[in-house]
Parts: sequence; structure tokens; C-alpha cells
Amino acid sequence: MPARLLVKQQGTVADQPPDQLSELRGEHPCWLDISDPKSEELKLAADELTLHPLAVEDATHRHQRPKIDEYDDHYFIVVYALEEPSPDVVRQRELSIFVKHNAIVTVHEGSLDALQVVERRFREGKLATTGLLLHSILDTIVDSYFDVLDGLGDRVELIEAMVIDADPHSSHTSIRELFQLKRDLLAIRKVIAPERDVAAALVRGDIEELRETGRRAYFQDLYDHIVRVTDEVDTFRDLVSNVVDAHLAAQSNRLNEVMKVLTSVATVLLILGVITGFFGQNWKFINYDDPVLFWGTMVTMLVLSAGTALFFRRRGWL
Repeated sequence: MPARLLVKQQGTVADQPPDQLSELRGEHPCWLDISDPKSEELKLAADELTLHPLAVEDATHRHQRPKIDEYDDHYFIVVYALEEPSPDVVRQRELSIFVKHNAIVTVHEGSLDALQVVERRFREGKLATTGLLLHSILDTIVDSYFDVLDGLGDRVELIEAMVIDADPHSSHTSIRELFQLKRDLLAIRKVIAPERDVAAALVRGDIEELRETGRRAYFQDLYDHIVRVTDEVDTFRDLVSNVVDAHLAAQSNRLNEVMKVLTSVATVLLILGVITGFFGQNWKFINYDDPVLFWGTMVTMLVLSAGTALFFRRRGWL
């Protein structure tokens, strides 16, 4: 179903037709969940609750920045849920929330695991007001961030070990995964960091529905969690950058070692080239048919080459 209306009545939560939202919300907390932003139910809810057209347009066309907008008698909130369908894939799910007196309207595409958890708590009677319902939705989404960050932390440690211990000929694969992880962290931070402003507005009590006594402490806890998640993302990004720098430094050191060996070999060959070049000039005073001169030259070349190689070996250059 593209839309479901949950109404809290006499301690129980009942499913009602979505077109009864405006009538039931006067006495009962209502939650209308719309899983298709382009459905007629969203237009119906917008008409019954007189939602602002700009907010409805943002909820329909999606890809909005996390924010909280204030209108005459309602608020519009955009947040993102993070899901990890596979160990190396993090998917962002946009969630639009309309907050009005005694009514919460959530708009998203498909099903959200976080909302299923909130629905279970709502049906169990643990969320008595729309303020608590809103907090539960946001808090469940933010708490799911920690599970995703745990997976990202494992990826950072695994790729770090692969980069440091990998064969030089295959380390390019680890570097590719490392930069992919860095892009994932940047994309996550883009949606999490603005949510601090949303939580800050809730802590200040900008929404009249949330100004009940003790309600601010709930959203203060939510704000603290978002700040903690942002700090962890920044820590992972710094760690990934450090791993990249360490890899580049290791590559540079490995190149220096190779150049050192090649230079040492070239120096040994240079000695041989000088001797053979000297005797290759066809001097008339040199008896090239003399076996003593030939073998003496060969011995001299071998001794000088071996001595130079031994010297480089002792210095650690070869």
C-alpha cells in the first residue's frame, strides 16, 4: 500500500483510511506513512492538512538537503536514513516529515527498516504523543548510523592492512578501494552534518508541538548522537587520508631502494666500461696478442668490480 494511517485511540493503534486524517487528528495522535512520493495520498494529505506547496514539492521531487522549514502552522523536515545492503555498499534513503498539530506525515520511497521499528513501538503504546513519535523516528534513524559506521570502521582496518602488507604489484587494488571508501565517507558526511542544524532547532523548541516539559532533553540526546556520528566520520576520513599518505611514502621509499640498487649496479658496470673502453682504442703500443696482458686485464676488471660491489654491500646500497 502506498499510504497507511495509524491512529492512536484509547491505548491502541488502529489502521484507518488515509482520507480520514483531518477528522481524526483533532482528538487522536495520527501518523500517515506514505511510501510513494508521487501517489495521490500525498496530494490528499496536502489538501486536508493545508501543507505548503513548496514543502509538498520538495517531498515529491526528493534529493533535498537535510533541513527543517517552518511554515504558518506546520513544519517540514528532511533527514536521511543509511542502509548497508552489502558490506561495501552504503545506501542513502531520503525521508520527508511533515509535523502538524496531532499529526505526523512521513514520505519516502519503498520501505524503511527504521520506520518499521518505530511502528512496532507506536503500536505497543510507548509513543503517546506526536512529539515522542517524531523523536522516535529521528532517534531510530540516527542510531542506525552507528551500525553503518561500525561496518565502515571494519573496512578502514581491512583496507589499511591490505595497503600496508600487500604485494607492491597488487596494492593498486587496495588503493582503489581506499579512495572508494573515502568517497563513501564524504557522501555520508554531506547528509549527516546538516542534520545537526535540524536537531539544534528541535532542542531550541522551535516547534510548538515539542515544547512540553522534559521534551527538550530527548532532542538534546538526539543532537549529541548526531555530533558523535559526525566526529566518527571525520575520524575515519582522517584515518583514510593518513593511510593514503603512508602508502605514498612507502611507495617513495620503495622507489628509492630500487634506484639505489640500480645506481650501484650502474657504478660497477661503469668501471668495466672504463677499462674496456681504454683498451678498445687500438693503441699501437699495446700488444693485444699478449696473453699476460689479456688475463691481467680480466683479473683487474674482476677485482675492481668485486671490490666495488663488496663496498656497496657493506654500506647497504646493494
